[in-house]
Amino acid sequence: MKDIVIVGAGYGGLVASALLAKEGHNVTVIEKNEQPGGKASLLVKDGFQFDMGPSWYMWPQAFEKFFEEFDEDASELLELRKLDPSYRVFFDDGDIIDISSNVEDNYEIFERLEPNGGEKLRKYLEACKKQYDISMKRLVYRTYNSIFSIFTPSMIIDGLRLKPFTNYHKRVKTYFKNPKAQKLLEWITVFLGGDPRNVPGMYCMMSYLDHHHGIYYPKGGMNGVAKKIHSIAEKHGVEFKFNEAVTKINVEDKKATKIITEKTEYDADLVINNADYHHGETQLLSEENQTYNSNYWEKKTMAVSMHLAYVGVKRKIDCLTHHNYFFHENWNEHFDQVFKTPKWPDNPNFYVCCPSKIDENVAPKGMENLFFLVPVASDLEDSDSIRETYFDKVLEKFEKWTGEKIKDDIVVKSLFTHRDFKNRYNAYKGTGLGMAHTLWQTAVFRPKHKSSKVKNLYYTGQYNHPGVGVPTTVISSQILVNKMKEEGVLA
Repeated sequence: MKDIVIVGAGYGGLVASALLAKEGHNVTVIEKNEQPGGKASLLVKDGFQFDMGPSWYMWPQAFEKFFEEFDEDASELLELRKLDPSYRVFFDDGDIIDISSNVEDNYEIFERLEPNGGEKLRKYLEACKKQYDISMKRLVYRTYNSIFSIFTPSMIIDGLRLKPFTNYHKRVKTYFKNPKAQKLLEWITVFLGGDPRNVPGMYCMMSYLDHHHGIYYPKGGMNGVAKKIHSIAEKHGVEFKFNEAVTKINVEDKKATKIITEKTEYDADLVINNADYHHGETQLLSEENQTYNSNYWEKKTMAVSMHLAYVGVKRKIDCLTHHNYFFHENWNEHFDQVFKTPKWPDNPNFYVCCPSKIDENVAPKGMENLFFLVPVASDLEDSDSIRETYFDKVLEKFEKWTGEKIKDDIVVKSLFTHRDFKNRYNAYKGTGLGMAHTLWQTAVFRPKHKSSKVKNLYYTGQYNHPGVGVPTTVISSQILVNKMKEEGVLA
């Protein structure tokens, strides 16, 4: 039995703690904020309940695999409801397209967008499924100790089948010429923290999950899922310490011996960092114990930050569904102003979640809960005036595209952007998602699960393989625990 201390109660820390406690270890999770979930926190204000971060329940298989470890049925435990439509897309020319949970309906949609579009979508999704199957077999549920992990004959063959050297946009463009069809398939790269022109084409497997498996809503949103995992962890004996910031990982003879917080200190046989990877390395460790120093991080392409607005409206908005996207014709300008010439986007594409369409508990009766998200570059200037002005810009576009004048009906508004990501989550450069999924920041090229300098220090979360997103963070912790078992450190 080991004494294990985990820094951070985000999804990665929650999953790792539950799995390790199930193995019989003494696990303590230390969280600087007031609740579990990390970026999947809950904001409660004047009768409204806002998911503060992730809002999509996608890739249900990843969650099912975890809950099966505890003999739980994810669908029943989380009270999952499949959304139909999966999401709605507003284009700036006034066109509105609903993507259905029934893929056959989507074939018809794409047929209307370009000649033979339905058959093209069918063939594209067949190719995406092959990518998914290869990734599940060879890529996702494994760890990479070195670059040589991928240079085996079988890995090279399967790796080439994934077409890693073709970017996402080129992959989609092979099948579709219509710009709207392309956007309907490429938007998902934002979930990977990147630009469709630099995200590897192998991630098209996400389109397969989107169209063939659909999008769900768990009761209580993504924070509700975090609470369920937290409950499972507590049931197995995990002790949680909230409102307690870790200030240092004490290392002696290349071994982490204590976790020091602003309140006390904790002895540890093993330490897992689920806090921001950059913060854990550069702020909690002395320089000689850092696997990745400041120079390493400066060279990396960070994923998007976000301008978030949690908005309560005192009436219903009929034109919205649960998930809604708003796309400009020239959406590349937005990506350029995130990754090439960083600035607040002039003509932002944005996302609006309206969970009150399906969950009566997230807003007072007769009102709507709105979550506005605009992907923006990390490390931008952030002030009250900038974020307020930018919200007004986004709201103006929302009102124009929907025909709904809601400004005077807003009863709750809270804005969250760069400095909030830094202050609440210690997020490097205020990023919302960590490192982007470029080719050279995928799989073996992402930061390792294990420190190379401190023998009993491990990492999990969105910076690690398999990367950005809640399902992948869940998988990251499963990979980590399996790695620890294989290394014999849990014995």
